Amino acid sequence: MSDEHTPTGQASRRKFLRAGGLTVAATLAGCSGNSGSEGDGGGSTATESGGDDTATGTTTGEVDSGGTTITFWPAWGGYYEDTFSTMISNFEDEHPDITVDWSAQGSYAESRSAVFTAAKAGNAPDIAHLGKNATILARDTGFFTPIGDLMPDLDRSQYLGAGRAWSTVEGTTWSLPFNNSQILLYYNKNHFREAGLDPEQPPTTFEEVRQYSQQIVDEGVADSGISWPNVNWWPMSWMAEQGQVYFNERNGMEGEPTETYFDSEAARTLYDWWMNDLGDLYHYPGKNDWGASEKAFSQGQASMHMNSSGGLAYLLGGFREQGIEIGVGRLPTPNEEHNGHAAGGAQVWVTKKDSRTDAERDAIRKFLRNMTGAEQQALYSKSTGYFPAHSGSVDVLEEQGFFEENPLYRTSFDQLEAWTPGPATGGVFSGTLPRTATAVVDETDNMWQGKSVDDALSDLDSTAEEQLQFYERRDL
Repeated sequence: MSDEHTPTGQASRRKFLRAGGLTVAATLAGCSGNSGSEGDGGGSTATESGGDDTATGTTTGEVDSGGTTITFWPAWGGYYEDTFSTMISNFEDEHPDITVDWSAQGSYAESRSAVFTAAKAGNAPDIAHLGKNATILARDTGFFTPIGDLMPDLDRSQYLGAGRAWSTVEGTTWSLPFNNSQILLYYNKNHFREAGLDPEQPPTTFEEVRQYSQQIVDEGVADSGISWPNVNWWPMSWMAEQGQVYFNERNGMEGEPTETYFDSEAARTLYDWWMNDLGDLYHYPGKNDWGASEKAFSQGQASMHMNSSGGLAYLLGGFREQGIEIGVGRLPTPNEEHNGHAAGGAQVWVTKKDSRTDAERDAIRKFLRNMTGAEQQALYSKSTGYFPAHSGSVDVLEEQGFFEENPLYRTSFDQLEAWTPGPATGGVFSGTLPRTATAVVDETDNMWQGKSVDDALSDLDSTAEEQLQFYERRDL
């Protein structure tokens, strides 16, 4: 979110990876049965695709006329495809009478487009994997059936709070958490030493980020102190850390929102710091350009880089192959308080099909319980860096000694423990969110082109409220 965000810009990121800016590690220590491949993770997309509205990717599993076949469209493949393949094979081994016909999409946006287009045509997959920021838009299409209706005995408390917050809207459980992420700070320990900074003490506040960046630049270690992509997830997260919602009606949790709060003290705090206090100490990579931000870090132009925890596996592997000694810290916040921020990532949804048989419904239930269960989610977490949906997965990882072998993964879980449930940290529930996210990115870019913070936030507030006013359900 996700960032919460919709992953974008996968082509530029993959071109960068192929060009040698990052080399993805073939295998991450502690991962079982997953080899890395060129691809993507965390905040942006996982694979290239043709960019059309049809399902693309790899399909596995032959249709067995003697059993039951269900269809599943993960949002992306690429680096993650091996993990999906392993998880689905695990499920099919446990349920030999069920075949999963699956097809990986290109990104959250492409997954949403492909699923909605297929649903209109009457050939949607049984299970869709959609970015969290599409929650209300997906609900309002009428294409999906509530998970709570399909699985009335589901115990939602088994899922970690930050992940499950996006699942239920106004008392109805529409989806289940699958992959969940948070923003982390990645930093170059060698650069810290050269600048006279403690490599074991990353900055935790806005002011410390400015101070560290200034010292890095003053000492001639790098051209910039820090970089991160211009993506909606950062402003949304920093407003949440200050307890500020995007929309009224408790961020849309209690009804259709009608007001926005971009022209607020919390928004001015984060943008005044970003544009004015940090200013040129920050390497601006452009709109939605995750790859350019990663490249600035990997090539030594910036000593710190913020990205999703969902990219831990491939980022750590790639940066290490570049000879960078990596440190990982939590998301720096405006002050010492840490309320947490809305989880990024995606949910799994079940499409509405009148022709679905009892056997197919039963197979879908089994698949969802398995794929969001403790063992499978532990596998997905350690193979990618996303924190698991299931609370029991943490115990599984502890028992496997995963955190002892991979201590940098612990930071994400420590940050997760500081998450405080509330309207600002629990997600943003509006069908306009994908469009609002674009408006946030556009106005942030305008600030970097010289527009004042006050003017940009005022215009953003007006644009976002107009989007709320004219939002039409099923306007896809």
